[in-house]
Amino acid sequence: MLYLLWDKGGSNMEFNQESVSHSFHSAPEKSKSLFTQENTVVVYTVLSILLRMKHRLGIEAMLEYLEKYLGTIEKHNPRFEVAVRQALAVMNVEKMYRDAVQNDQ
Repeated sequence: MLYLLWDKGGSNMEFNQESVSHSFHSAPEKSKSLFTQENTVVVYTVLSILLRMKHRLGIEAMLEYLEKYLGTIEKHNPRFEVAVRQALAVMNVEKMYRDAVQNDQ
């Protein structure tokens, strides 16, 4: 699902897989795709946790948790922050949002 949102509509995004993979020295060599079944399960689980937190604790608590969690990951994995910053630089989050919302209608 993330892959469809990322690639939908022929956006003008060019993703430099090599530079991002280089930033993740522990990334498996045999898989060139970031969107493996295992990664998709992890992403789905994290999103489900955030959604449950939003429903049970409210959006403010969910956002606070999200920010703390990201901060912890960035603190312990500075290469992740660099690689993700590079990926985010070429993403159009507004378009991703619009595409996701339009697909639900």
